Amino acid sequence: MMFAMGFAFIKLIKLLKKLEFTIKGFRPIEEAIITSGGINIKEINPKTMESKLIKGLYFAGEVIDVDAYTGGFNLQIAFSTGHLAGISASNKNSEEFYYD
Repeated sequence: MMFAMGFAFIKLIKLLKKLEFTIKGFRPIEEAIITSGGINIKEINPKTMESKLIKGLYFAGEVIDVDAYTGGFNLQIAFSTGHLAGISASNKNSEEFYYD
């Protein structure tokens, strides 16, 4: 059963990696979607994206209170903070996490 699920997952990943889209145009700035609010950046360690309040909790992307014009900037924030949070969490020693 696990092998079949693993095979299906790999097949899905290969499909998604080869998926192509053709951009035919852009929408006007008036139609841009914006989000606002989220976790205050003062509560996040910018070197790791870890919460200053809850050790072992990492934030990335749209949950962070960072506003920017759309057009790729919000995606760059999401990708960059997601990468940093993932690397930081993977480097964290599992003994340092607190479980209640």
